Amino acid sequence: MTTSRLTELQTITVADSADLVSFWGALLGAGRFARRTLWLAVLDQDGRPVPVAMPIDDIPMAPSGPHLDGLGTVVNGIAEYGTVIALLARPGSATVGEHDRRWALALAPLAPRWPIHLATADDGHCRVQPILVTG
Repeated sequence: MTTSRLTELQTITVADSADLVSFWGALLGAGRFARRTLWLAVLDQDGRPVPVAMPIDDIPMAPSGPHLDGLGTVVNGIAEYGTVIALLARPGSATVGEHDRRWALALAPLAPRWPIHLATADDGHCRVQPILVTG
């Protein structure tokens, strides 16, 4: 991680959606996503990220009960430190697909304060966007 990215991660305060996109972008850098990874992080009461982010690699295309039960246990364990935020990183198009929306809907109750985000890489540039869901 470069010094500038580390400095940004240590000084960022998430107060709005643009700040959250900036946080994920600083954390992931250029983003070369070879597999599907779910990232969990925590913001303290002032909106500053705590110094731990948890990647969960090789998540399936669609969430299932056992996966969500396990994630619920993890989220409950880290939620005592602040507000949980989540991001799905994957290779491929930046277009939000049905499987992305299913994950966002499944994760929303575990991280309800902020929308679940999607990160993809195009030409070595990380693109981060919220996954907008209804239902």
